[in-house]
Parts: sequence; C-alpha cells; structure tokens
Amino acid sequence: MKIDYGLGSFTSDDVVKYLNLSGQQDSIYADIIRNQEVRKKAHELSLSVSDSELQEFVDNFRTSRGMYSAQETLDQLAGAGLTIDDLEMYCETALLANKLMDHLAGATKIESYFVNNRSQFDQARLSIILLDKIELANELVMQVTEDEADFHSLARKYSLDSNSRYAGGYIGLMPRNALAETISAKVFNAGAGELLGPFEANGYFQLIFVEELIKPELDTRLEEQIRQALFMEWLAPVLQDGVRCS
Repeated sequence: MKIDYGLGSFTSDDVVKYLNLSGQQDSIYADIIRNQEVRKKAHELSLSVSDSELQEFVDNFRTSRGMYSAQETLDQLAGAGLTIDDLEMYCETALLANKLMDHLAGATKIESYFVNNRSQFDQARLSIILLDKIELANELVMQVTEDEADFHSLARKYSLDSNSRYAGGYIGLMPRNALAETISAKVFNAGAGELLGPFEANGYFQLIFVEELIKPELDTRLEEQIRQALFMEWLAPVLQDGVRCS
C-alpha cells in the first residue's frame, strides 16, 4: 500500500521496516497476538457479541475517529486499504476482549486476588531530598531527628531534585512497585512522619520522609486494575515465547 503526504509518499513496507528498526514492533506484535488469542478463547467459551452491541461500538469508534457519515467512513477506510469487514472485526474483537475479561475475573476471583496480593497495592505519600554529598545527607538527618528541623524547609534549601524542591520535596502518592525493593521494604515498614535514608544510587543520596501510608481498599478503580491483571496473567504464557519471523 502507498501512503501519500504533502511532499512525497511511502509504502506499508516502509512502515514495517521502521517499526522493526526502531524497536516498536514488539508492542504491535503483542497486540495482534492478543487479538487472535482473544477470538480463539472466546470461541472456545461460546462468547459472542450481539448485533446491537457491535453497532453501538462501531458507531462510537467511527465518531471518535472523525467518521461522522457512511461516506466518510468508506473514504477513510479505503484510504487506509481497509474495508468495513476489517472495521467490524476490530470492534468485535475489542468487545470480545471485554467479555473475556469479565469471564476471567468474576467477583470472587477479584476478591481472592486482592486478598492474596493485598500488599502490592499499598501506597505511600512521600517527600524527598536529593543530595550529592553523604556528609550533608547525614547532617540533615541529624537536624531533622535531633534538632527537629523542618524536612520540607530543608528540601527547599538543599535538594537537587528540581521537580520536587520547590514543593518542599513532595513527590506525591507512590505505589509499592514504583520504589526500589530495598527502599520499598523500609518505607512500608515505617510509620507516618518517619525519616529514612540516606539511600545511595548513581552517586546521589536520597532522604525520604514518609508523609502517609495508605492501605488499599477494594474499590471500583482497584477492581478494574485487578481485572486487567487477571487478563494479562491469562495472556502471559502466550506472549512469553516471543515472536519468530519467517
């Protein structure tokens, strides 16, 4: 297929070459594999999409892409080398994936996953001071712990982290898996108001002030997160073998 633009054109082969050379092909391969496996599993489970469900999804998809009329839809699809059947299959697969997620993640499965993996959903509100000298890091620890100096004032004065310095070192709400394992263990075994560190990494030293620890509750947001996790657990064995081109 040839794609034209203002001053020239390129082909679908050019797109494939670029994706492979830039390293972006893996995520696309994974999406294609996902869609194929979804359709296969949905067929095994006799999951299906009704005509009304498909029509509603297609209509929403079209308008989200600026295809407001039948002719606009046909023109855009033809320009991309696609057909109505291609569009409907894409939309049907998206609906089947959602139905498969519901099948894989019933209420009892979500609750069980939450109970067995509760700690991974822990979050902490943190503030930091980033320094390049261990002596200063140790000095600031003493000022906070012994002289009751204000951590946030020290962060505004000394921290090298420009993203958080002027907010008194505050970096926000951090999930457990966003922190290095050694730091995570200390943070989630600390108490609110506790100062940790210094922690060394790449020649810098970090002091961490624990503002608040938040234990997870199984709310709607977390249910959706677990739903996605259960789906990816099902898909993982298929993706782990990688892709072989021939």
